[in-house]
Amino acid sequence: MGTQVVDSANPVEYLVHATGDWAVYFLVGVLWLSPLRIWLGKRSGFSWIKRMQSHRRNIGLASAFYAALHFTLHVLDNPEWEILWKDLQRVYLLTGFLAFLILLLLALTSSNVMVRKLGANRWKNLHRLVYFAVILAATHLFLNEKSSDLQALILFVPLIAAEFLRFGFWCYGYCQKKR
Repeated sequence: MGTQVVDSANPVEYLVHATGDWAVYFLVGVLWLSPLRIWLGKRSGFSWIKRMQSHRRNIGLASAFYAALHFTLHVLDNPEWEILWKDLQRVYLLTGFLAFLILLLLALTSSNVMVRKLGANRWKNLHRLVYFAVILAATHLFLNEKSSDLQALILFVPLIAAEFLRFGFWCYGYCQKKR
């Protein structure tokens, strides 16, 4: 990454995009952990998935950190408030900003202290906003003219399919319990 920054015509713009990419990679990665645990967790040779579950908070915090860095670099690249206000009126930047706010909220409430303060059920419901954040991040990526649609498709289509399958497994298990 270091030599690419030096070789780039606009190093700050390169860093804005690189940090945004890493925020999305960590966000998608943390959301892949549950479907992988459901599908592969009981098979031999996949015990690493269970171990990764204990690192979900750190991976989520990494996503929030890179999103904050992405936003900060964007502000530093466009320091005038008028430009920033006009930027927020563009749909792709508004979706990215809303995703950042959600990730910031989730990062601020990710500690054990906040789980106790909010109560487990309210905390869990609040942290389900991550699904809305990933939809906003996908929209941000799809609408960004400088991003590759192929990159967005590779990241988000399998994730959406995995989440639908996970929801299907949950529904199947829930229906089996009712009988």
